[in-house]
Amino acid sequence: MFKKALVVKILGALLVMALLIPAAGCSKDTIKIGAVMDLTGALSGIGGPIRDGIVLAVEQINAAGGIDGRDVELIVEDGKTDPTAGFEAVKKLATVNQVKVIIGPMISGAVMAAGQWAADNGVLLISPSATSPDIGQQSWRQYFIRTAPSDTLQGRAMAQIISEEGYQRVGIIVQDNQYGVGIGNEVQSLVGAGNVVSYIKYDPLKLDYQSELQQLKAANPDVVVHAGYQDDAQIVFRQAAQVGLDTAQWITSEGVKADRTLEDAAAAAFMRDNVIGTNPVAPEGLAIAATFAQQYEARFERAPGTYSDTVYDAAKLVLQAMKNVDYNSASAISAEIKRIGSNYSGVSGVITFDQYGDRQNATFEVWKVVADGAGFKYEQVRLIDQ
Repeated sequence: MFKKALVVKILGALLVMALLIPAAGCSKDTIKIGAVMDLTGALSGIGGPIRDGIVLAVEQINAAGGIDGRDVELIVEDGKTDPTAGFEAVKKLATVNQVKVIIGPMISGAVMAAGQWAADNGVLLISPSATSPDIGQQSWRQYFIRTAPSDTLQGRAMAQIISEEGYQRVGIIVQDNQYGVGIGNEVQSLVGAGNVVSYIKYDPLKLDYQSELQQLKAANPDVVVHAGYQDDAQIVFRQAAQVGLDTAQWITSEGVKADRTLEDAAAAAFMRDNVIGTNPVAPEGLAIAATFAQQYEARFERAPGTYSDTVYDAAKLVLQAMKNVDYNSASAISAEIKRIGSNYSGVSGVITFDQYGDRQNATFEVWKVVADGAGFKYEQVRLIDQ
């Protein structure tokens, strides 16, 4: 009888211990946030550096004591620069990892694919780089915020350059997706459809654009507006040189500005001679932006790149909101981010969100490509405030 009672007591104690010990992979003592970053695919050249902006923010809050004394755990999924893959990554983070806030997806197509599902399932998305105007006033905007400026602003910066330089014959060649068409449509609306001599939408996965470029050349533009990513841009610029499209000034988008674009010598040489670009940056002389750049470079041994600052701002806003309100409520976090985001001093500049969660102002650099020894590098020309 004594032995039987002892066995029952031991088994009971073991059961209690089993219930108290977290299962493998479970993190009961952390507060989790997710991220969908494009670590592979057409934006792989900037996806890793953008992710690292989140890593830095999480490391900083954990070093300062975390949230309610608990560390923040960052779980990153690869969006693969693909709308379907990005949507699947959002679903995985929400259902398997049970996160309530996801920083990302990076691309507009993935946001459009995932937006309604996230809203239906009470998950907040906050993107540092999804810029399509199509996202605008979607019905699910309570559950989507972006710290990157919409391409309504980037389109204005491009159109301003066209106006200032007096170009009359505008050619447009852009990726046939939310990102490219969003920029193309905005520029066309601002310069006037009558001044657009050719508007071409291309498949970014095709990677051969001879026929599209021949069509563009036949229209004889004096300026060409382009929107793309690093891989397709390499082909576009290399083949533009081959077909003789070096008589027009090119204005390209921020998705092109990656080190990998310059690895193709022929494309980089064409860019040096014919291309300028736009890219959202912090205003000149912003002290906290300089501090962020120093911290980022010290941690990752490289300078921050495109959207490293907007993703850091996204992460800081999320983490501050989670400290202020119920970190298990996406709607509460969303409302708090919008409250904080009124003249918020971010490293990407002052952020004020509109009622939908869109940033209302931005500064864009105009950049060019210059020779750098045996290679090439990007160089800032001037700034345009929008």
